[in-house]
Amino acid sequence: MGTIYHEIDTVLNTYKPISLSEMDSVKLMSRTDTKFIFNSAMICQILEMAKSYYKVLEINSTRQFQYITTYFDTPDLFMYNQHHNGKLNRYKVRQRRYDATGNEFFEIKFKNNKGRTIKSRIENNANNELNAATDKFLKKKTPFECCQLKKTILNQFIRITLVNNNMTERATLDYNLCFSDFHKERPIPQLGIAEIKQDSNSGPSPLITIMRELKIQPEGLSKYCLGVASLYDDVKINTFKPRLIKINNL
Repeated sequence: MGTIYHEIDTVLNTYKPISLSEMDSVKLMSRTDTKFIFNSAMICQILEMAKSYYKVLEINSTRQFQYITTYFDTPDLFMYNQHHNGKLNRYKVRQRRYDATGNEFFEIKFKNNKGRTIKSRIENNANNELNAATDKFLKKKTPFECCQLKKTILNQFIRITLVNNNMTERATLDYNLCFSDFHKERPIPQLGIAEIKQDSNSGPSPLITIMRELKIQPEGLSKYCLGVASLYDDVKINTFKPRLIKINNL
């Protein structure tokens, strides 16, 4: 691990821990998300400012976790294009491995026309992610079937998960992102992403206040769309161009 990992660990060791089972009451599977992008070098400063208001998820004495995600889409990238064109009632389909626990889930994220994100998932540790169980799940939750989908992007990053002291909000800080289209890789080490997950009972967010103080403005960002736009030729990127330029300039 690089220097930034150890610097972040030093700050995280000043946080009170929360376990995975304690965090179960703050799943927020139906929620609103507020996202921020910034230079990953700012993570330590953000964590220092937030430590009075949050606890950090700890699993097996570890507070930073590797996530590995495979995204699926149709051959003509229907889900990517729906997002690019600003369509609501849209889906993302992925298989995610949580290295801290070894668990893998097949996950569906649905963004409805009220701007809410609804996440559903089933445990799926099969080597072949698209199987009878995931096909049944897809048909129940989406207009798609496994035979319509293919692997599109692989994405890896390190995640820190925070829970506010009132147990009404979750926040994640991601860095060390790397994307692959299974032929070539695109690392984006300068990118940090914060995501605050809230429902109607969450109340004001200390982390959103901290971001305002640091003059970091909220803006939408999809890791899936960022990966496709960065690696695929001949895809529409007009909507994402300002964000791609900002990320390149971080």
